[in-house]
Amino acid sequence: MNTYLSTQAWGKTDSNKQILLIHGWGMNSGVWTDIAQSLESYYPDYLIRAVDLPGYGENTSYSLEQLNGIYNSQSLAQSLLPLLENKQNIIIAWSMSGLIAIELAAMLEINISQLILVSSTPRFIQDDNWKDAVPASLFEDFYQSLLKDHQATLKRFLAIQAMGSSTSRQDIKYLYTHLLKRGEADPEALQYGLKMLLKEDKRKQLSQITAIPIHLICGERDTLVHYQGQKKMAKQKNITLHNIPDAGHSPFISHPEIFKDILQLCI
Repeated sequence: MNTYLSTQAWGKTDSNKQILLIHGWGMNSGVWTDIAQSLESYYPDYLIRAVDLPGYGENTSYSLEQLNGIYNSQSLAQSLLPLLENKQNIIIAWSMSGLIAIELAAMLEINISQLILVSSTPRFIQDDNWKDAVPASLFEDFYQSLLKDHQATLKRFLAIQAMGSSTSRQDIKYLYTHLLKRGEADPEALQYGLKMLLKEDKRKQLSQITAIPIHLICGERDTLVHYQGQKKMAKQKNITLHNIPDAGHSPFISHPEIFKDILQLCI
C-alpha cells in the first residue's frame, strides 16, 4: 500500500502545497493536461499533480493485491495517501473519482483544505430518495457490454460523456486522443469501476464533511450527473455550485476557459 502511483507533475515540485487532479472512469491523467498547465501558471507556488488511478494509464500493472484484494473507493483512496502526505491539498476530482475524493476528505488525518467535484455526485444511480440520477440499467448495460468488448464500450461511454455538449464531436476526439497517449485501462479495473458507480453511496460521508469548502462544477446538459441533483447537493452550507449552461459531462474539455475562470474563483 505504500507504493507510489504514477503521476504527471507541473509547478513547484518541492512545494508543501498541492493540487491533485483525479480522472474519471475509463480515462487517465492525460485528460487534465491543459487544466494542469493553466493551474501551473496561476499558482506557481503549488505542486500540480495528475494521477493515474490503479488499473489506468501508466498504472495498469498495479495489482489487486496492492489494494488489499479490494477495488473500491476506499481502497483507491488508501492508494492515494502517499501522494498527500506532508502537504496541504486541494483535490479536483472528475466523475467517478468524486467517490474517492469524498472518501479521502472523510479521513480526518489527511490534510485537505478544499474539495472540487467536477460532474460528480455521491451516488450515481437512482433510488427512492435520489431521483435526479440515471437508472441503474445504464451502468448494468455498460457492464455486460464491457465483458464482450471493452474497447467498443469505452468508445460508447466517451460519446455519452460528450452528449449534450455544444462541442460534442471535438470533446470525443479530445478524450480519445488523451486516452491513447497513456494507454487504455485494464479491463478488470473498468469492471470494478462500473461496480463502484452502481453500488457506492457517499451521501452520508459528504454530509459529514463540513469543515472545508466544497465546490461543484457541473454542465447543465450533463446526461450522467443531473443538474437538478447538483442543486440539491448545494443545499449543504459549505457546498457552492458552479454551473456551465452549455456543457455536458466534461466541462473542462468543452468549455476550458470558463472552467479555468471558475477554478480561480474556487482556489
